[in-house]
Amino acid sequence: MTYFKDLSPYAYMENHGALNLPTLNIGWLSDREPFKKGRSTKEFKDKLFRFCSDEFVVLIARGFHACEFCGLKWEQWHKERQGKYGEKAGWASIGDGEIRVLGKSAVYAAPTLIYHYVLEHQYKPPREFIEAILAGEPDSKEQQELLSHYYRA
Repeated sequence: MTYFKDLSPYAYMENHGALNLPTLNIGWLSDREPFKKGRSTKEFKDKLFRFCSDEFVVLIARGFHACEFCGLKWEQWHKERQGKYGEKAGWASIGDGEIRVLGKSAVYAAPTLIYHYVLEHQYKPPREFIEAILAGEPDSKEQQELLSHYYRA
């Protein structure tokens, strides 16, 4: 996967100019670059999981990206999902697309692997992204309008 510094302007795929807000990178990690670590609340992790549910993923790729830190692959994710990540984990994507999160002054673009990074590698996203996740709802009218600017599954 391509590395992008957190809060840098998004430039990985077509941006679609959603809602005339800047789109900023979050969670595009690499094993060659250090990243901030820390604890995340259960509320944040649960809400992030919901944003990563298949129905809210955009720009789905034709393949899956393995985690560069532990080698987790799609097959492992789906084999382990219910025991390790909960009953609804079958509806969460990992390594195959992106999520968009509407913030106060920006749209945040993250790979679906962000959920795994937070849970397994203690990745601590920037405060404004955490606040956007906690304040938002993936199925809200505003979020759905944002997602309508992207190709979806």
